[in-house]
Amino acid sequence: MPILQKLRSNPDLAVALFFALLTSLIAPPEAAELLERINLPLLGLLLFLMCIVAGLRLSGFFAAIFHRLFRERASGRSLSRFFIFSCYFSSMLITNDVALIIFVPLAILTFTEARRIRLIVPTVSWQTIAANLGSMLTPIGNPQNLFIYSHYGLTPTEFFSITTPVVLLSGAAIYLGTCLLPDGEVNLADSKEDALPWKSIVPLLLLFALCLLHVLHLVSFPLLAAAVLPGLALLDRRLFFEADYKLLLLFALLFIGVGNLSQIPLFQSWPAQALAGNEFWLSLLLSQLLSNVPATVLLSGFTDAYTPLLLGVIIGGLGTIIASMASVISFKAYMQTRFSKPGYYLRSFTGSNLAILLLLLLFYHFHNSLN
Repeated sequence: MPILQKLRSNPDLAVALFFALLTSLIAPPEAAELLERINLPLLGLLLFLMCIVAGLRLSGFFAAIFHRLFRERASGRSLSRFFIFSCYFSSMLITNDVALIIFVPLAILTFTEARRIRLIVPTVSWQTIAANLGSMLTPIGNPQNLFIYSHYGLTPTEFFSITTPVVLLSGAAIYLGTCLLPDGEVNLADSKEDALPWKSIVPLLLLFALCLLHVLHLVSFPLLAAAVLPGLALLDRRLFFEADYKLLLLFALLFIGVGNLSQIPLFQSWPAQALAGNEFWLSLLLSQLLSNVPATVLLSGFTDAYTPLLLGVIIGGLGTIIASMASVISFKAYMQTRFSKPGYYLRSFTGSNLAILLLLLLFYHFHNSLN
């Protein structure tokens, strides 16, 4: 059956479905409670952002920026830094997943055509780290940020005060890490400069701006939906097929399961007691095993301490390749190349990840000791 095949190929979704069904049998939710737990405004915002950014990607908007900056030749290190920091900065607005979907294939294609294969693994490894760390800055940078921002009703000031120091330190560490990248001249293939479809790009950018206004609590969700849904349908209804519905379903199932769990007497006291004071370390460790999105949803139901939880899951995106599911996007893109060496990639990726993770753990320790 197609559904069983999908669940076999997506074990995270299968576990979330089992979790939601099991807890629903133990503590059956009312229909009204179910709709409230699913958090439709949050899922709707995620859907809108996915579709809008997909439209910008398919228009060639991001590739055009690269071709206008680099022509004919460049140094290997400067080119790698462009791809790495494109992920770092763009992930703050278009999410870490999308930044990697756009810039990792572009980096692989560029270095393959230029016959600089040895630059691919270190560049893609650092692109992944940069996307995961840059996305920490904003509420819309990654799904766990948006969930915590919405779940705890944070203001932009509260959110940025937590994430900014870590992101600034991360950016400096990434730049120092790129100093170890191989250098040398890279000859670039000539590229056609086709005219961009600005008539569709400008409306997409306006819809994206509306999403940002909603995040800043300046536009209500009903008003946002009333503008974005028909806007996308008029521009290109095929954009609705570009969204990651697996992620949306994963969120919905986790919301249901955690909501049910909170109604079971056994889970109404001791998880919160066990979590108290250990939010950072438990969220970081759980992220290594489940990835940071499920860890965020699971733990949020048992604590009001959003600061250590937020820091734990965003720093916890470093470490194992499944700590952030965005990391799997890069790995899959690399594995599609004809010269892929998975063992070499995983060693490079894990080594760089652990180095930055250790630095951020030291920062967290000293920051806590001063407060």
